Amino acid sequence: MKKWITSAAILAAAFFPRAALAAEGAGAEHGSWLLLMFFTINFALFVFVLVYFAGPPLRKFFADRAVTIRTALSRLQSALAEAEDLANKAAARMAALSAELKQVADELEQETAFRVGKVKDLAKSTAERIRRDAETSHYAMAEAAKRRVRAQLAESAATVARDLISRNFQPNDQGRLIDGFMDKLGSGDPR
Repeated sequence: MKKWITSAAILAAAFFPRAALAAEGAGAEHGSWLLLMFFTINFALFVFVLVYFAGPPLRKFFADRAVTIRTALSRLQSALAEAEDLANKAAARMAALSAELKQVADELEQETAFRVGKVKDLAKSTAERIRRDAETSHYAMAEAAKRRVRAQLAESAATVARDLISRNFQPNDQGRLIDGFMDKLGSGDPR
């Protein structure tokens, strides 16, 4: 029976708070305890209703939220691992590119040295050819000059001889020349 009265008092306090507050005014020393009990019961009922009705959705919300957080965390960890992998690959690629750049620079330097050597050899051979051509031209020009001088001398000698012959040649000299020529032809001496 006490249980029933206590349950009825709790329900009455929960649903009819005015009655509980009126009971406070009845006794000053019992009123504060009654009021405390009323608020405690009210709070307990509030918590019970909250847990009973809001508990499953809250549990579902927090479970879903935990799944979302775990999923995001796993995606972020995989993204971090992928980013670290990409960073390591990029660092390895940079090192390879640095080595490749050094190799290309060495090859370019060797090729440049080879080309410079070829140009130097070509310049030497061209200079030698130009020197030989200059010597040949010099000798050719000297020979041409000698031929021109000889031709000029021959022409001058012919002119002088013609002048001398025309001045000093007599008709009897002409007969003597022809006779000497005929004798040479008959003897077989071509001089």
